[in-house]
Amino acid sequence: MTSHNSSTRSAHGTDSPHSTSSQRKSSRRKASGTGGSSRRGRAMPQRQNRSRSTRAMKWLEPRLLLITTGVTLFGVLLEVVAISTDSWLVMEFRGHASLKADNTTTNPVTEGYMGLWRICKVELVTRTRSDGSTEETSSENCEPHKLFPTKDEVQKSTEYERHHLDYTRTAIAFTIIALVIMVIGHAFAFYALRRPRYIIKRLVALLHFMTAGCVLVLNEVFVKTANHEKEKIYDQDLVDSHFNYGYSFVLSWLVFVIFVLAGLIFLFTSHKKKAEYADGTEALEDEPMEIRR
Repeated sequence: MTSHNSSTRSAHGTDSPHSTSSQRKSSRRKASGTGGSSRRGRAMPQRQNRSRSTRAMKWLEPRLLLITTGVTLFGVLLEVVAISTDSWLVMEFRGHASLKADNTTTNPVTEGYMGLWRICKVELVTRTRSDGSTEETSSENCEPHKLFPTKDEVQKSTEYERHHLDYTRTAIAFTIIALVIMVIGHAFAFYALRRPRYIIKRLVALLHFMTAGCVLVLNEVFVKTANHEKEKIYDQDLVDSHFNYGYSFVLSWLVFVIFVLAGLIFLFTSHKKKAEYADGTEALEDEPMEIRR
């Protein structure tokens, strides 16, 4: 009887160490499962929000880059118009000042305008009619800038002419450099539209910034040229002279602003995309490659 009761108590009243440890493990698994499900429940809205923002950026970025590239192409057209026209500096001489167009004429110059390649002057020509009366007409005379004068012309030139030559050469040199960088930048921009690698976008941003820098130097050098031209005019006692920057100069500054903004946009969109949020092979290409031996 005693042995039977003790065996019954051991079977029903107390648990073995093995059964106790298994119960504890099962309770821990239940607790961890409950906690993990709650954490996953809290993480799901955050993941969904990130996925929505990722899809929005994936939809916005190519369209933004396409619009930016179209605007920069329009900027190239504006720069071509600016450098091919002569309305960078507009000069007006009121009162028919006695400024001579050259050493062989006495016709007064009433107005003039200057560009990167040439300078034009409007002369007031007085003609005598057959009946003895006089008639005044305007005649335009344009002369290209001498970028490569001969040795004799350099020796005979004044200090003003030498400075003017240096300014003109510098402006034209940066104009050519800007156009070359524009072409290279747009070649990489079209490639970035097709294969949006982050490194290509950063390269395009750098090229756009370099273009803006060249245009900035071009504009500043022309300001020096314009001031130099004003000093020459004032030295001839033309106190009633007026100078204004023309539409070509304004277009060049507009091109500078366009390429600065375009560089910022390409730089802003050049972030790396994480593979866990990537959607497509283009985004996966942004991941760094590990080269193992």
